Amino acid sequence: MVVLRRVLVAGLVVTVVAVVGTLLTRLLSAGNERASLTVMVAGRSAHVVEGTTLAEAAAKFGLHPGSADLVDVNGKVLRAAAVPGKFLVDGRAAPGGMRLRSGERITVVDGHNRREPLVRRVVRVPGGMPSDPQFTLSRTPGEQVILSGALSHELVAVRFRASGAARVARAVALTFDDGPSTQYTPRILTALTRLRVRATFFVIGYLAAVNPELVRREVRLGMTVGNHTYNHPEVPPFDQLPSRLLQDEIALGGQVLSGLGPVPRLFRPPGGSTSAALVRAAAALGQRVVLWSVDPADWRPGSSAKEITKRVLSAVRPGSIVILHDGGGDRSATLAALPAIVRGIRRRRLHLVALTADATATQDATGNR
Repeated sequence: MVVLRRVLVAGLVVTVVAVVGTLLTRLLSAGNERASLTVMVAGRSAHVVEGTTLAEAAAKFGLHPGSADLVDVNGKVLRAAAVPGKFLVDGRAAPGGMRLRSGERITVVDGHNRREPLVRRVVRVPGGMPSDPQFTLSRTPGEQVILSGALSHELVAVRFRASGAARVARAVALTFDDGPSTQYTPRILTALTRLRVRATFFVIGYLAAVNPELVRREVRLGMTVGNHTYNHPEVPPFDQLPSRLLQDEIALGGQVLSGLGPVPRLFRPPGGSTSAALVRAAAALGQRVVLWSVDPADWRPGSSAKEITKRVLSAVRPGSIVILHDGGGDRSATLAALPAIVRGIRRRRLHLVALTADATATQDATGNR
């Protein structure tokens, strides 16, 4: 009996140990299980286990914020997909390693195109700047404030701040519009060369395209060639054209001339029609608007050489810009008037100059500055 009692006690001990071991295993297993959390993903409830990070939740639910581009000041892509999207937790930006808590809201925000930063430069212009639009050969000292893209260097805006009174040059600029004309432009060029005068020709794009040799001759003889639009539209007034058409006329005229010589930096609108919007459109294409202060109306039918000469010399002053024409009709009177116009201006001890792209300079009759 004693032996049997010992055996039963030993068996009981083993059974108790086994039961205790099973309970401990279950308790340990229960301790290793993580509780479930409820979070809001894109407005819907979702479940994740406790300790889940934002990055893990994003991977689990397939969340991928879209990227956007870095663009220049005109909207052209500089760097594709350079601006990443992001996750917000309860409306605030959060790192991927952040552990989520029950009830938090996860929002996916796509990237938005970001414009390049701007750079502001101030450039002193001690020699002075003409106005834009320009009516005379006067210059005002001051400085240019230039705003451009930091990466693309594209021009955004240019503003001039005057620092003194305008200075008027003792010079006169003869300008010719509406060419090139196969009948009159060569003869006017010959007359100007014989008179040792350099002038400025505002050329119509489609005429330049069919008479490129005349434009090249103007450049070769030291004349300045400016843009006078591609088609020379006159109705409605040029500055009242739809903005896209206005821009295209300036751009197309400039493109033709760029293929024949220096890139045009001067622009004259048909009929002198101008506005602040037109000046901005020309400036965006790198061109300054040039008008005039003396108009002898040489385009008027029946005008004689004597009448044209009288109208010029009665109105001309230091700094005058004179508008004449080498195309658009019968220009024989203009051609005949040129020697007397030149002599009359020189008798007043005024220089004859060509306008230049350089806003601070003009060329005289011999090409000197």
